[in-house]
Amino acid sequence: MTATLTIPGTATAPALTLRPWLPRDIPALVKAHADPAMQRWLLRHVDDADQARATLDEQAAQWAARTRFVFAVVENEAAAPASATPIASVSVRRIAKLPHAAEVGYWTAPEARSRNIATRAVEAAMRWSAAQWAADGEPITRFELIHSLGNDASCRVAQKLGFTLAHELPAFPPKFPDPGHLHVREWAGG
Repeated sequence: MTATLTIPGTATAPALTLRPWLPRDIPALVKAHADPAMQRWLLRHVDDADQARATLDEQAAQWAARTRFVFAVVENEAAAPASATPIASVSVRRIAKLPHAAEVGYWTAPEARSRNIATRAVEAAMRWSAAQWAADGEPITRFELIHSLGNDASCRVAQKLGFTLAHELPAFPPKFPDPGHLHVREWAGG
């Protein structure tokens, strides 16, 4: 099971397509992960094509299990589908210890930053994922978003999406070397 979501363009924002990552996207995935800002803020890195293929295989298994949906975000893909390159990624995953909660994660390539792409893509992915799990009889009542304390851009995205700051998380090296923010958005279907 996969899905393709379309976010219409506006006078100030491009049309976006959210779809599963594809093998043809591997170079874009590796390139994005080479960005110093991505290396700073992400917990997992994709350093080469082999790691990218393994990541795509893992994502396909998670889609099939309906535990995590990961979308490549592509700008104006309808205009040139064969050459469209992902500029961002959004994931929504169930939280095993909190049966009615899900966590959102995202990143944007340098050319997509400060363009409201993450906010629009995350909102669409949240709505779609919540609807899927509700149809399975496992509704979501809460979304969580976690980021490192110094990642001000992610904090702004959380605020634009209507998340509230629940509390600050302590650093937990080596996996989480920096303190973080836990943002929460209660969900009642939208």
